[in-house]
Amino acid sequence: MQISEVTKKYNISKQTLYYWERISLLYKIDKDSNGYRNYDEENLKQIEFISCMRNAGMTINKLQKYMLLYSYGDQTFEQRKQLIADQLDDIKYQILKYKNAQQVLEYKLNHYEELNNKLNQKDAK
Repeated sequence: MQISEVTKKYNISKQTLYYWERISLLYKIDKDSNGYRNYDEENLKQIEFISCMRNAGMTINKLQKYMLLYSYGDQTFEQRKQLIADQLDDIKYQILKYKNAQQVLEYKLNHYEELNNKLNQKDAK
């Protein structure tokens, strides 16, 4: 798959792909005789994973560590598993924070609606 197809499919920029390649998040990308990148299925799986982890808040440094461990093979299984577990814990914590904030915002919004209704009733008299 050509880079323009990849950028459309995953809604990421060429610069992002170049950056990920430069910092070794993406690797083994074939180039044709003109130097154009050709992304294979393995590259696309890497892009999907990297995009998902970035959306989940994983830092570039953690991603680099994960991808390096991945390149070492099965002997790094437990370390990779721990990185993923840690990220999941981070997400759960963020969700909890957002849920708490949501409750406060909903409470405040309801409070202001009640005040508004009281003011409207007062003005109607």
